Amino acid sequence: MTGQLPIQQQDRTIIVDVLRGFALFGVLLGNFSSMLSNNVPESIIDAHATAFDHLLDQLHTIFIENKFMTLFSILFGYGFGVIMERLEKKNINSTPFFLRRMFWLFVFGCINLAFWNGDILHVYAMTGIFLLLFRKRSNRFVLLSSVFFLFVLPAVIRFYQQYKLSYSVNGDSIVNAYYEAYKFDSLKQVIITNYKTYPFQWIYTWVEWRDMSETLGRFLLGYYILRLQLLVKLDENISFIKNIWKWTLLITIIYIPLQVLADKEMISLPRSVLYPFIKAGILSMAIFYATSIAQLYSKQRAIWLKDIFRNLGRMTLTNYLMETLLYVLVFYNIGLGLLGAFSFGMIWLVSLVFYFLQGLFSKWWLAKFYYGPVEWVWRQLTYRKRFPIAKRASVRFQT
Repeated sequence: MTGQLPIQQQDRTIIVDVLRGFALFGVLLGNFSSMLSNNVPESIIDAHATAFDHLLDQLHTIFIENKFMTLFSILFGYGFGVIMERLEKKNINSTPFFLRRMFWLFVFGCINLAFWNGDILHVYAMTGIFLLLFRKRSNRFVLLSSVFFLFVLPAVIRFYQQYKLSYSVNGDSIVNAYYEAYKFDSLKQVIITNYKTYPFQWIYTWVEWRDMSETLGRFLLGYYILRLQLLVKLDENISFIKNIWKWTLLITIIYIPLQVLADKEMISLPRSVLYPFIKAGILSMAIFYATSIAQLYSKQRAIWLKDIFRNLGRMTLTNYLMETLLYVLVFYNIGLGLLGAFSFGMIWLVSLVFYFLQGLFSKWWLAKFYYGPVEWVWRQLTYRKRFPIAKRASVRFQT
């Protein structure tokens, strides 16, 4: 265990933390919006929606939905890869350590799933295990596997969903069950509803299987980026990153009208045929965002990015779980009970305010402590030993 030391602060790649902090806002806004779109009957949404809300919804679909979660997943894959590579360089078998880390992430995810039906941590934990199979594989194999799991397998699943699956459970009944539980029931009933309806996504719709495939593809892409050292040697690779930025901008320009036309059902092609093209556009936009931030950050041209996003990114897990607390307090009956009363405009406003408060909290916390609270617990459970968290306590420990 002596070789299994946590990654020190000076060893962290700052741009990765910056990108994580940036991605967190889109994840917050996306999840907050999905509370409205996935858990409230359409009749109630339409009763409150204005023309401005419809505009925000369209902008959200084009610029936010799935883009930031894609970037978030890529960065998780990057981080998982850092752990494996670091242990392998020390000639330490990474398998038991990595499995232990994924197990505790799965536990955190299952706890979060009890309160928020859109949790992704448990999916990340289950998917992350498969990265162990790619440790000894070539970069080319990792990249091709990423393409397969991002586009090929999900397209097959999508085709199967559209033409082969026969749903024995009505999707609207699931939405109504969520709405009734969140809006009117006790916390106990919310937890029961979340766990009771969860198998629907795996068994009847195969949505979780498709998401798991895409998540693995994103993880592998993050792992591939790590192997290329693109972010570790950011300044050296800035010309290559700029070329990627140009290509993803071009694809994004093509994607936007395609997404709009698909949403308005103005394209006669089946969704299963459009699916790979839409997903390619989403991935391109996520990479476009990331390469834009990377170029701004390189050579200290936008040092303010470090100040805004880095602290949020260093506490990614804590901040992600804090967002669930926001959903509970705002939407659920045990809180303000505002589910169904929120417009898209209010969601954007509350998301901005909460994200700003998260930034202040993260800055304050990390001025006093080395790790976020959940990160600290996860670290100790993984390493099976105690680590000092308070900076002043660490100083006393060393002296």
